Amino acid sequence: MESSTGLLWTLMLSFPFPYIATSLGWMTAELGRQPWLVYGLFRTNKGYSQVVAAGDTIFTLIGFVGLYFVVGLLFLYLTAREIHHGPDGTAPGPGHQEVLA
Repeated sequence: MESSTGLLWTLMLSFPFPYIATSLGWMTAELGRQPWLVYGLFRTNKGYSQVVAAGDTIFTLIGFVGLYFVVGLLFLYLTAREIHHGPDGTAPGPGHQEVLA
């Protein structure tokens, strides 16, 4: 398996797919709630909170975008650091037996 260059490239390039799938699944779940507003059960113009001000919503949105941006940068930094570091060469070989104390 480790000698198959094509498979290794495929595995290396597929690392973002779980993150994309998680984000798209969350978006699908959240956006799927909109039809309740559209089909007359609950009018769209009544689908907002009358207690929360627009400024509070913008502030929260900016906070979440900033938080996700920082977490994304941290993820990219840590991933690049690990890729740059490379394998340490201490992986056990085929004849290696782990001793449990």
